[in-house]
Amino acid sequence: MRDITVFIVEDDPMVLDIHRRFLLSVPGFRVVGTAGNGVRALDFLSRTAVDLIILDIFMPEMDGLEVVERLRAVRKSVDVIIISAAHEAGVVKDVVRSGVFDYLVKPFTFERFRAALDAYRDLMRRVQNGQGEFSQEDIDGFFLIRNRKNIRATLPKGLNANMLDRIEELLRNAVAPLCADEAATGAGISRVTARRYLEHLVATGKAEMERCYGEVGRPLNKYRLLP
Repeated sequence: MRDITVFIVEDDPMVLDIHRRFLLSVPGFRVVGTAGNGVRALDFLSRTAVDLIILDIFMPEMDGLEVVERLRAVRKSVDVIIISAAHEAGVVKDVVRSGVFDYLVKPFTFERFRAALDAYRDLMRRVQNGQGEFSQEDIDGFFLIRNRKNIRATLPKGLNANMLDRIEELLRNAVAPLCADEAATGAGISRVTARRYLEHLVATGKAEMERCYGEVGRPLNKYRLLP
């Protein structure tokens, strides 16, 4: 299989360089260009075919969501992985509806980044090697089962998949967002450990954190699952 060609769109030069270095460390991918905003990205993509775009959302001149919308409007054959600090519910919904391959929330770990690329490379290999019709099992391998396997296989050190499921269940069943103390009590673990699981869910785009301000004292971070 040939190398997968990648185009990076990111307005922060330092972050762009991090993306490039991460990509260079994953076999099977080749960076063919970069851009600092959506307008320059569309200009490049109108002249050059690439397999995959690593795309930020909030950028000057044109944001990432509009870039995706315009690419879809002209039926440009390219896949997109969003990497953004945005994790508000409305933004996440728009990203999901745009049909991107994956969504990473800054700051993210290299393991999560590599899981996204490994999953994409596996999908491309399966599609390119496929002949005739695909079975339901094949299609499951392309989508949900593939994503869950790769994300769970790259949990940060010290996190457990079963406990992560437990924390997700607590958030799902809660009538209101939970703080780390409440999650810790429900799961039977320490507050520090619960916060690590909650922050991991935020980093992987499955939950969001909101600050709650009381009349006195420091603001309290509370977490809820994204729809």
